[in-house]
Amino acid sequence: MVMIKDSWTPDQPLRRLGVAEAKSHLSEVLRDAASGPTFIHNRGKDLAVILSVEEYERLAGSEKAANSGGAAIMRRVEALKQRFGGGFDFDPPRLDFKPAEPFARKKAGRR
Repeated sequence: MVMIKDSWTPDQPLRRLGVAEAKSHLSEVLRDAASGPTFIHNRGKDLAVILSVEEYERLAGSEKAANSGGAAIMRRVEALKQRFGGGFDFDPPRLDFKPAEPFARKKAGRR
């Protein structure tokens, strides 16, 4: 069993696995993600890297925060407002809607 370290440092050796080996030992590969990245390769070509969530968030850092969540949605809304004339005078007509009474008795005669 591999002991999980707090974080990986660049001077540590990289772990490299073929696709078949990674598939057959997926649980172990995922557990070991905290001890450093694992490169997955096929026919001598690197395909993917498995990282811990903490390492990914550190690498993605401010880019991830700037492009996700509520701030990104608000930027998109503002861009749409500007594109379609500001969006300040939007007043849709009221919908004439009467909800059905959920506990009303059904009409007799239909059975």
